Amino acid sequence: MKEGMSSVDIRYIVRELQWLVGSRVDKVYHDGNEIRFKLRTKEGRADLILEAGKRLHITSYIKEAPKQPSSFTMLLRKHLGGGFIDAIEQHQFDRIVKIRIGDYTLIGELFRRGNVILVDSESKIVAALRYEEYKDRRIMPKADYRYPPARENPLEVTSERFLELMREEEGLELVRTLARKLNMGGMYAEEISIRAGFEKTTPVRELSDDDLMKVYDAMMRTFNDEPKPNIVFKDGAMHDVVPIELKIYEGLEKKYFNTFSEALDEYFGKITIEKARFEQTKRLEGKKRQLLMTLKKQEEMLRGFKEGAKANQEIGDLIYANFSLVERLLEEFRKATETLGWDEFKERIEKGKKAGTKAALMVRGTDPKEKTVTIELDGKKVKLYLNRSIGENAELYYEKAKKFRHKYEGALKAYEDTKRKLIEVEKLIEEEIKKELNVKRIERRKKKWFEKFRWFISSEGFLVLAGKDASTNEMLIKRHMDENDLYCHADVYGAPHVVIKDGGKAGEKTILEACQFAVSMSKAWSRGVYSEDAYWAYPNQVTKQTPSGEYLGKGAFMVYGKRNWMHGLPLKLAVGVVNYEGEDYVLCAPVDAIKAHTDRYIVIRPGSMRKGELVKRIKVLFKKWGYELREEDLNAILPPGRGEVVEVVGGE
Repeated sequence: MKEGMSSVDIRYIVRELQWLVGSRVDKVYHDGNEIRFKLRTKEGRADLILEAGKRLHITSYIKEAPKQPSSFTMLLRKHLGGGFIDAIEQHQFDRIVKIRIGDYTLIGELFRRGNVILVDSESKIVAALRYEEYKDRRIMPKADYRYPPARENPLEVTSERFLELMREEEGLELVRTLARKLNMGGMYAEEISIRAGFEKTTPVRELSDDDLMKVYDAMMRTFNDEPKPNIVFKDGAMHDVVPIELKIYEGLEKKYFNTFSEALDEYFGKITIEKARFEQTKRLEGKKRQLLMTLKKQEEMLRGFKEGAKANQEIGDLIYANFSLVERLLEEFRKATETLGWDEFKERIEKGKKAGTKAALMVRGTDPKEKTVTIELDGKKVKLYLNRSIGENAELYYEKAKKFRHKYEGALKAYEDTKRKLIEVEKLIEEEIKKELNVKRIERRKKKWFEKFRWFISSEGFLVLAGKDASTNEMLIKRHMDENDLYCHADVYGAPHVVIKDGGKAGEKTILEACQFAVSMSKAWSRGVYSEDAYWAYPNQVTKQTPSGEYLGKGAFMVYGKRNWMHGLPLKLAVGVVNYEGEDYVLCAPVDAIKAHTDRYIVIRPGSMRKGELVKRIKVLFKKWGYELREEDLNAILPPGRGEVVEVVGGE
């Protein structure tokens, strides 16, 4: 199963990701070997993941960010946050990618264990995921960054150089020579061999120059093939992810994707989820193993205590069952040891055994220190204390049996407690598997055309659009304003252009709401004023044509003819969830427009609360109504600058 991207994969993904050039870095996250860029692109949000030693692609599998950002994270945010991607490149044909953002370049080494290194405009190392020293280069702060020793680039090698390289070790097989000499993995070397029409095991010396030229042409075709991203399956499991159709995988199950990023994300994303699931349960599984080992030991102890209690109880009972015999033996052994001493007593016992004396034959051992004689009684060894009575000897065994029973009861409680803990841990493991992982997949639906702009639905049901910046202002007027629409604008520098679609049929209420939207989304809001003036006009009055000698910048237009003014419009908006064309959208619009489409909304106006705090406040209020809104979505629809909540309709 594939664990990292090849040089060929990197070539294709770098070409595919060129659309990210110009994107803004909103935030950078770091977790383990992974660096994730949250980007603001012309298509909306995108998350670019760079994992040392493995991969680079757009991802929809988003890990929960660590609660405490690492020092590397903070450094990346400091130098790259807010910057724009100027270039995404592959270093020659190596497994190295370069992402240039302003004066800095983030270098991702995707070979072996890999690394991620931030360098400045002079290629001095600012920081790295790992600091390391090699024979020919140092990854250390302030050191010059040096690429690993250069290898042959198959995309730049000439046919003459190709022949020269292939003839250097003619005894090698074709596939090994290609892989070794031309910086490609064995898989692509095999693919090129097949495309050229030769067995991969063919020795190079058996190939003519013309044959090798066929190999050269096949190599160039392979590395410039038309993208056809797919995941290859073997025995129902993912086996590989590739950017092009490969002959070596003919006949195997495949799943095709529109982009290589989507294929890589599906492949590595599922691996990430399984890894996350494993990490979440690993600690609990370790605890379960410890508890199982404890249970096993406790079971052995319980068996020992139970057997000890039983054995001692039986010996005590046995002494009383053979009362006369044991009492007589105690008396005889006691007198003999006192009269003869222990050494001579032992000699007499040995002689008695040889002579077949019944009492001597019962003796299995003596201990002068303890003053005991061990006898065998009904197949059991019974230690008799000569300085104690028969009753005291029996009581000693009953006492031992009692202690074993106490130990058994204590061990049983501990055993039951361990079993209870094991059941709890197994339940936690089951819950951990079922519950949502800390890797979430963001399902990004395709945005509708009007979502490129600020927009709302008027109380009369008309679609009202406004530009977000110079580019969208230009686009709105040039591409989306028709002769049947109406144009609105605030008498404020930097106000957005506003268009009422099919506005020729709109009533006064819609026009008022559109003009109010124009003043509220202008810089008047950030200045903290409560009212401003706006006007409306017809589309044929709006043009790029200027008086001689004047020039209009991007997003600016001239309005000729009569302007229909509306004075003293309040800067007041409402935030609510509105259903439009079958989908729910969170919108920020004039109060009457929101009120017409939902009975729960939050009214805001210019105020002292910072925008970030206002976003959090609104998010909390909507959560109480069952809506889980993203802060970035709220941030995108609110007007610029500080504000305050003045009314919550629908209950807090």
